[in-house]
Amino acid sequence: MRGQRGFTLIELLVALGIVAVLVTLLYETFNSVLRSTQQTDEESEMDQMARISMGIMVNELKSVYWHPPDSQTGDSPLEFIGQDNQTDTGASDTLRFTALSHARFQEGAADPSLAILEYELVSVPETETSVLMHTEETNLLSQSHDSLEQYELAERVIGLNFRYFDGKEWSDEWSAADHKKLPKAVEIQLILKDYAGRERRFITQTDIPLGQTS
Repeated sequence: MRGQRGFTLIELLVALGIVAVLVTLLYETFNSVLRSTQQTDEESEMDQMARISMGIMVNELKSVYWHPPDSQTGDSPLEFIGQDNQTDTGASDTLRFTALSHARFQEGAADPSLAILEYELVSVPETETSVLMHTEETNLLSQSHDSLEQYELAERVIGLNFRYFDGKEWSDEWSAADHKKLPKAVEIQLILKDYAGRERRFITQTDIPLGQTS
C-alpha cells in the first residue's frame, strides 16, 4: 500500500546506536554498584579481622604473668620483651611474654598453666605486605617443651607497633628483666593495606593487671 513504508537504514542505525548507548550506561552502572558492594564487603571483612586480632591480643595481654627472678639463682622462665623494629614498609615490632593460659582459654580451671606468647610480622613478598603471626608455647612448667602452635592473626599488614606505659610516659621498647617490672599499659597499633592500596589504621590500649601493682 502506498501509505505504508518500513524503517530506513539510517533510522535503524540510529535506533541501534541509542540501544548500544543505553546498554553501555546500564553496564557501567551495574559495574559501579558491583565494585562499590565488593569494596564495602572487603572493608567490612578487614575491619572484622582487625577487631578480632586486636581483641585476642588485648585478652592475652591482660593475662600476662611475671615476677622478678629468684634472688639466688637468677633464673626465671618468665618473659616480657617488647622490641621496636622498622622495615621499609613501616613498624614491625615484636612482643614476647608469659601468660596464664587458663585465664584465656579455661575459665575457672583449678590448675593454671603458663604459656609463652609471641606476636611478629612475617613478610609476604607477593603482596608487599605481611601476616601477623601468633606463636604459643605451652606446658612451660612440665617436662615437655615441644608444644608449639602457630597461626595467622591478620593478613595484608604493613605495620605493627607496640608502646608501653610506665605510669608517666610511653616508650617504644620494654624489657621486664631490665625494668624489674611490667608496664602498666600497652598500646597496639595495627596498620593494614586494603585491596585498593589504602592504609587502614587500628589503635587500642589495654591495661596490664599485674603491672598496676608494681
